[in-house]
Amino acid sequence: MNRLRGLFLLLVPCLLSLLVSCQSEQEEDVSVPEGQCTVTFSVSNYRQISFDDLSGSSVTRAVPSDHPSTLAHLLIAVFDAVTGEQACTPIQHNQSDYTTEDKWDAYPKFSLTLPYGRYRVLFLGYNGERKCNIASATHITWEDDYVPNTFFYCDEFTFDKNTSLEQKITLNHAVTAFRIETTDVIPAEVKKMRFCSTAGGTVLDATTGFTPQSTGRTSDVTVLEQYVGKASSFTAYLFLPSGEQTTSTYTVQALGQNDNVLYEKHFNNVPLRINVLTVWQGKFFEASSVDVEEHNAGISLYWDTKWEDTVILNP
Repeated sequence: MNRLRGLFLLLVPCLLSLLVSCQSEQEEDVSVPEGQCTVTFSVSNYRQISFDDLSGSSVTRAVPSDHPSTLAHLLIAVFDAVTGEQACTPIQHNQSDYTTEDKWDAYPKFSLTLPYGRYRVLFLGYNGERKCNIASATHITWEDDYVPNTFFYCDEFTFDKNTSLEQKITLNHAVTAFRIETTDVIPAEVKKMRFCSTAGGTVLDATTGFTPQSTGRTSDVTVLEQYVGKASSFTAYLFLPSGEQTTSTYTVQALGQNDNVLYEKHFNNVPLRINVLTVWQGKFFEASSVDVEEHNAGISLYWDTKWEDTVILNP
């Protein structure tokens, strides 16, 4: 009897030790590893006015909606603040992946678990179908020199035990735009609209919000069949080299089959500024095969809910 009692007393500590060990392992499985922290970032303004995103995509619309809609893509990338190297694989949320209302709350949120350290966190919100390429925080491009309607946020964060576990992010507008609003209808033979600018660029430096390469841009806009025979609008976006107002010369062409030029207009000294939409309104499709004009029209500036400002160029 004494031997059994002694054996029981020996087994109890072992059982208790095993129980504590299992509990400790379970706690470690669900907790954040030592020296790391988890932060949830939430994008507050992921719904924006749905501009006609006709900057080169083949699946865009020719008539904009003035109602807020969800940006097609939200992306987060994280870089070591010292070395500039990516700290983790970028995470991208696509609006098409959130097809039911019960998922909308998750769309603008990103959770990251990273070792303690100093990081540069980049957010991009944009439309269109082209793939975004992030070589670094200072060099962001899209396929085929595409420039979508783009919003961004980029800042440094320290991850440590004192870091707030929730961060709210507000995106900034990164582009300027030139829009042609036709008062005449699109002829059946027109297949594309081509915008050629002498200013701006296709590369975004998210640390400054500007482009490091202001060499101009050529942008093709596909004309969808449902808009033929109607008045419409076409928009081309650009990244600019500074926040100051600049000007650009634009050549805008209406192209037919095999990219032959059907109609053409030249616009000099078009005013451009980030978060400002410049609009030309008038008859674009004339009877002549190639119509070359210079537009140095008067400019009126007024507040508009769709952009910070809108500049109207009257022919």
